Amino acid sequence: MNTKITFYPVGNGDCDLIEFANGTKMMIDCNFRSASEEEDNDQYDVVSDLLDNKLTTKKHGLPFLPTFVLTHPDEDHCRGFEDKFFIDKNPEVEKDKPSQEDKDTKKILIGELWYSPRVFTEHQKDLSSDAKAFKKEADRRMELYKKNSPDANKDGNRIRILGYSDTDKLDGIPNERISAAGSTITEINGKTYSDLRIFVHAPFKDSIENDDRNETSIVFQIRVDTSNKKDIGKLIFGGDAAWRVWQKIQKKTKNEENMKWNLMEAPHHCSYHFFADDRKNEPEQSSLDFLDKKDGKGYIVSSSKFIAPSDDNPPCQKAKNRYIEKLDSEDYFRCTTEKIDGEASEKPVVFEVKDDGIHLVTDNGSKERQSVESKNARPHLYG
Repeated sequence: MNTKITFYPVGNGDCDLIEFANGTKMMIDCNFRSASEEEDNDQYDVVSDLLDNKLTTKKHGLPFLPTFVLTHPDEDHCRGFEDKFFIDKNPEVEKDKPSQEDKDTKKILIGELWYSPRVFTEHQKDLSSDAKAFKKEADRRMELYKKNSPDANKDGNRIRILGYSDTDKLDGIPNERISAAGSTITEINGKTYSDLRIFVHAPFKDSIENDDRNETSIVFQIRVDTSNKKDIGKLIFGGDAAWRVWQKIQKKTKNEENMKWNLMEAPHHCSYHFFADDRKNEPEQSSLDFLDKKDGKGYIVSSSKFIAPSDDNPPCQKAKNRYIEKLDSEDYFRCTTEKIDGEASEKPVVFEVKDDGIHLVTDNGSKERQSVESKNARPHLYG
């Protein structure tokens, strides 16, 4: 089995699923649009794919997702959380006894939540009901650790804090549950793995100068091995982090390996804010420098609506052009919404990590002719 990465089409929003070669799974953000579940609707139904094809393991009668990462609580990163995930609304009832209604509606049980209290500290206003539901569930899990409850380290109760600040209320949370910027994680949902490493870049302890709430997004790199080679897949996820965050990451990160990538999700749905404050501005050199951390050939994926020349931001055609300038070919830039016969079409963008690098997976399961090889490897063409 090889590690697979799926970027789901959810319009301007993020919803990514990593199926690691070792069998564990991680979802990064969600944007479950209710209209996608209606008949005769062209939006891609992410929930059906998850329930029918991905989350086939059950715990306590519910579909089981080992880990969910919330990069930040904007609605397009947590939409549907309250409705689709099992939330312990009554802590007095044992966690391992979901109701029959929870089972009938196939609520998804999350083994371990990953989030940063910092992002909620900076997002005091205009939290959606989904963001509030996430925060309430995260607080419940944190309280179990603070009380030293024997149930804290069980599926459905685990939590990991990414980043911290002086304002975070983390007293009583065990140090091993906190991964500050600069930390490397090898444990997912209570189990340590030797074939993956997750390096936390952000959020930082100190604030970013312009006080933009997107600057508190979680940013991290995932490096995965195959059975024969180490660090073949180098994946970068950054939520909605804008250029100042990426500039600071480069100043603070001592080991260059922690910034390399051969698969990167374009921050903020291909917004120009990765490059500068305004699309009229020239790109910051630091942003261009980060794109140069590409290891050999690499893919960039825009989780967004179709990108076209317009005043939209996100997605921004000018940003797409800047990304393509740093890639070996325009074919290495992918969007979860493309146009087919003049009509917008939503389709997951899927990759697989093999011994010779990252491969784009086509609908029929074959590989595209262009694959992303590890540095200095010769291209291997698939028919």
